[in-house]
Amino acid sequence: MARRGSGLRTAIKIVKAIDKANKQAAREAQRREKVRQRAEAQALREHERSLREAQREHQRKVRAQKSAAKQAFKDAMTTASEEYQDRCEERAALRKQFIQEVLK
Repeated sequence: MARRGSGLRTAIKIVKAIDKANKQAAREAQRREKVRQRAEAQALREHERSLREAQREHQRKVRAQKSAAKQAFKDAMTTASEEYQDRCEERAALRKQFIQEVLK
């Protein structure tokens, strides 16, 4: 005849299986948490990188605007100087012409 147990072995096996499943679930939860943290850190780095790039682009635009304004001022000064020179030459020519007329 077969010996009949009290079911203690079966209960121990069930408890061990439950314990093993709990440990596995804890490991999986820890893995998922690490993956989530890595993804969050990556998203934060990408966001910071995009902010830095936007700031650099803004600074480039500001520098370009300043450079353009400076160049426009230089061009205006050059044009004004040339116009002044032209007026001076015209006045000198008129003075010479006037002096020539008076001397005749």
